[in-house]
Amino acid sequence: MKIAQMLELETISLVEPTFSDLIYQEMDDFMTGSPGKDGKILVNEDENPVLFAKTDSGGAWNGCVTMFREPSLALIDLFEQFEWEMYQEENETILDALREYYSTLLCDSVLPGPDDLNPARVQSIKTLLRNTVGIDQHGLCLDCCCGTGVGSMVMESCGMHPIAYDNDESLLVRGMKAGRLKPERTMWIDGRMINRFIQKQASLICGFMIGEIHSFNAHIWQEIIGAACMASDRVLFTAGTEHEINQIKDWVFDTGKKAEIFESDADPIYDRWICYSE
Repeated sequence: MKIAQMLELETISLVEPTFSDLIYQEMDDFMTGSPGKDGKILVNEDENPVLFAKTDSGGAWNGCVTMFREPSLALIDLFEQFEWEMYQEENETILDALREYYSTLLCDSVLPGPDDLNPARVQSIKTLLRNTVGIDQHGLCLDCCCGTGVGSMVMESCGMHPIAYDNDESLLVRGMKAGRLKPERTMWIDGRMINRFIQKQASLICGFMIGEIHSFNAHIWQEIIGAACMASDRVLFTAGTEHEINQIKDWVFDTGKKAEIFESDADPIYDRWICYSE
């Protein structure tokens, strides 16, 4: 279901330019800086407001999203000045619609990156999942630094329904256009911010082929791994070199989780080294 459909509208434009902007209360200024005549408020199953919409001077509908932030007092005051209607949907349905809205914008504005799929990885990742976490996963699963989505594609084929995220928009677009990433389950965000964009603990997070990790970017990868560990009960990371996987294991340990590392002979280049924590 589209955001516009939830509000019984033909179309709506959200004032936040990108999905990652949804956490910033300053985005409310784009709504409160101009008057409105008619309004609609979307609430979730707990009756918390997650989206405010109003007409502009030309009759077009604009909305701002408060799913990941508190609405500002100025926004609330604005909506007290005119008539508005309330609509309700389940939180997960709204989240899917928001991710799809921004994924569609991304695909319409960004050229896809190169198609880096190595077909041999499909079976090796499936075997790895079966031998570690199993394939009977029904909770929230995340695909950290998903790239063009081979991990998500395999997780989906195993009966999981992962939410994928990455900071490289061109790779995400390639993955969505190739069908490996689902627009409604994909987020263009900084991986260090993942905990701002999920509302419950994941049961599993996977990061396939993390890296390349060097001295100049190690601090960034450490924050990404740390955030991933905070977001999920179990973690599974793969890397191309023993040095990288040892660094990842240390960062996992720093979050209080215990982890083991082992080498896989299924793929001599990708996903060769594994770090797994239950």
